[in-house]
Amino acid sequence: MTTTSTTDAWSGRKVTQARAALAARTVWPAPCGQCGEPVTRTERWVLGHIIGRALRPDLMWEPSNHRVEHRACSDRSAQAAVIEKARAEGARDALAQHGIEDSFPDDLSAEQPPPLPAHTLGGLVPPVEARDGLSWADLCRDAPDWLQPYLDVPEDAAPPLWVSGVHPEAVGSMGPAAIEWMESNVMERGRPLRLRWWQTLAVVLQLQHREDATLCWRVILESGPRRIGKSVRLRGMALWRLANGPTFFEPEQLVLHTGKDLAIVREVMRKAWAWAAPLEDWDIKRGMTEPEVSYLGVNRWVARSKDSTTGYDACLALCDEAWDVPPASIDDDLEPTMLERESPQLVLTSTAHRRATSLMRGRILDALATEDGETLLLIWAMPPGSDPGDPVAWRAASPHWSEDRRRMIASKYAKALAGEADPEADDPDPMQGFIAQYGNVWRFRERRRERGEPIIEADAWAALAAPVPHGTPPASAAIESWFEHGVSLAVAWRSSPGSQVVVSVSAHEDVASAVAALKATGYRGIAVVGSSLMAEPAVKNLAKRAGEGRVSASVSELIRLLGEDVVRHDGGAHLSGQVLDLRTLPGVDGPRMVSTGRADAVKAAVWAIKAARARGGQFKSIVLPRT
Repeated sequence: MTTTSTTDAWSGRKVTQARAALAARTVWPAPCGQCGEPVTRTERWVLGHIIGRALRPDLMWEPSNHRVEHRACSDRSAQAAVIEKARAEGARDALAQHGIEDSFPDDLSAEQPPPLPAHTLGGLVPPVEARDGLSWADLCRDAPDWLQPYLDVPEDAAPPLWVSGVHPEAVGSMGPAAIEWMESNVMERGRPLRLRWWQTLAVVLQLQHREDATLCWRVILESGPRRIGKSVRLRGMALWRLANGPTFFEPEQLVLHTGKDLAIVREVMRKAWAWAAPLEDWDIKRGMTEPEVSYLGVNRWVARSKDSTTGYDACLALCDEAWDVPPASIDDDLEPTMLERESPQLVLTSTAHRRATSLMRGRILDALATEDGETLLLIWAMPPGSDPGDPVAWRAASPHWSEDRRRMIASKYAKALAGEADPEADDPDPMQGFIAQYGNVWRFRERRRERGEPIIEADAWAALAAPVPHGTPPASAAIESWFEHGVSLAVAWRSSPGSQVVVSVSAHEDVASAVAALKATGYRGIAVVGSSLMAEPAVKNLAKRAGEGRVSASVSELIRLLGEDVVRHDGGAHLSGQVLDLRTLPGVDGPRMVSTGRADAVKAAVWAIKAARARGGQFKSIVLPRT
């Protein structure tokens, strides 16, 4: 076994060898380590590092630290390694500016989680483009007197990643008065309500007002990780609006509350019933379908399903767990209920989710790109470029922090590393579920939907793996090309008469190198050569016959062979990538090809399979091995 010095430069033949090794052990398509989108074997891709070379040069040549990346993602900057290091340290630097890093428990470093494996995560938190003016420093700079008391971040808190600046028309905020009312009147679990720092900040920012006392913000986009107290804030705002709204706005107030499902909304309201029930001016309705809380018999807080919000006149509209709410439920149903009301507000709040609709993703992206004068953005999340396994990143994403929360997140992370799904995350990928739920990282880019269906699923293809026999000359061979993109060579061996046939498919730059590789195997029979290659000088002296048929014919033949349980393989990347990239749709004459990717390895493999079967009779199975 050869070793490579950790001080060697990242260049030359060793990089080519490392890339080839990564390609051979990768199941294609693979997720890009930068953006998470799929990378096919035929795309332009590079070998990237999970932990950058600038941070850990000793892991430069370590295979477990290598990952697949789109060329475009990797080439965003000529200083890619330096930028990666800056991103990895960005969370610590940002937090250090507010003294947050010093508030960690002394023993935190002793409980650092293990490094992230390449197959589990797929990279640091991807970058997100945001317009100027959304940072915490921007909000703090030249903040008005009424806001400054709420900008002092306590040790058990963290500032938001993105936050809108003070509204240009704001002359003050009703927030301080609202906070005082909530903490003086509302009870939580038998005790006076005490808002957390982030909740007070959100209330003050939401209730900014103009000189005529109308509220500045019409839409509040609020997002943070699980279990930070979003429900407490919603409940407090709803009750304050009922009791105090007539003082500032219209005599009759209606708070219309919807969300992912009625059970979620009802749970938020349920915790207000025990407080409101004994009070003379308050009344409650515990119905399963239309629960509500009312004040003075006029002002109402009603819970409705996301499909039942039309026909109301809402002063305050709340949408909880908005990740699972269709845009039409808000754009066409809920938001129109706020027309012609004085100082109406729509609060959309949610933790990130990988299966989120375009409602929150689209609105957050719009707010990151443009200032519309109506939308308040307030987002806590892992900073772009941070390592999701780093407790500093957990800390940055958590507007409220405690030792219990650190232990909980560490436990969730350990389970995600072990491949255990979190029922609360509701995500088939445990690590991506962890990143969304506890890092609050939104997937702004939807995964591309490919037209057609695969001829075989990746798991089923992987299950056909079999060992490769060695020691005898090939019994058949086939060569095919894919325009200027390269050549595939398939060679087959019979391990013994009447037994399995082993087929190997390798990739080559040109026909000459494929022929040279064929001769090196000791094969002396007739090779099947693609009809377009028959006139190539490199095959002039090769015993050959033309391989006929379009790609669709070879794919149909492969589907038939798979159906007869003839095909076996050992996971070779060149053939596996092409097989798994194939897409078909039903046609009157059988499956119809809709994918346009490279398929020369498929054609060569099918030709070699048929030639081996013809020469050796009907064999029990055929094995397609790795080169």
